[in-house]
Amino acid sequence: MQKIGRIVVLTLLILGFSVTSVLAAGSEYIVKSGDSLWKIAQNNSMSVSELKTLNGLTSDFLSIGDKLMLRSSPNRTPVVSVSRAPIPTASAGNGVYVVQAGDSLWQISLRSGTSVARLKELNGLTSDMLSVGQKLNIGTGAVAVAVPSRSGDSIDGSRVITKAAEFLGTKYSYGGQSPSGFDCSGFVYYIYKQFGYSLPRTAADQFEKGLAVEKDSLQAGDLVFFTWGGGSYINHVGIYSGNGQFIHSSSPSSGGVIYSSLTNGSYASYYAGAKRILR
Repeated sequence: MQKIGRIVVLTLLILGFSVTSVLAAGSEYIVKSGDSLWKIAQNNSMSVSELKTLNGLTSDFLSIGDKLMLRSSPNRTPVVSVSRAPIPTASAGNGVYVVQAGDSLWQISLRSGTSVARLKELNGLTSDMLSVGQKLNIGTGAVAVAVPSRSGDSIDGSRVITKAAEFLGTKYSYGGQSPSGFDCSGFVYYIYKQFGYSLPRTAADQFEKGLAVEKDSLQAGDLVFFTWGGGSYINHVGIYSGNGQFIHSSSPSSGGVIYSSLTNGSYASYYAGAKRILR
């Protein structure tokens, strides 16, 4: 009987350990391929801002394997907060950037204040393909910060921004919808047409298309809209490029096709919403 009792106790201890292990494994959310903060927040009845606050995040970027803490609830166990490896930067002295996993030419060009065409020229590149560990010349004195690739961004979104960046500096032309000159909606119309999308011609009509997107859930390729000058009429549009910026055909005095920030100046004041065209 004593032997049987010991076996029963040992069995219960093993079962208890197994259950504890399962609960521990289920107490944290590990980021998978295709995840985004918006998707994780929706699946756990949270807001993106709450998820970012809980984990001390200052951007929407996620890396596969990150561990995220979720809000405590009767059906959820508190979990380990997100941890990241140190973020490397290029040397400001030599202007050399080492390609990280998830990087693309348009991301590097955006962060280093240059263009995709310029990066290709500096490095003798004939395609957009990059290899992890590859060293890129980004220009003397330039600095590019390596950030994790944003999980959930559409590949088409990256392609859209890459295409749009080819026209940086193209002059503003009212009613223009070709590389000889663009107005804001003509630029969006032209870029999306290159990928087989047929959008309406005006910013107001483009605003009626696609899926509405919250500002803190924007992805590369989303359209961002403004009521320039106030009021309720949509009269300006651009393409979100990441890191709080968007590319658009601004005005003759601003230099035509440029990058601007959603968080500064009039664009922050007149921001009206965003739509996701890419699915």
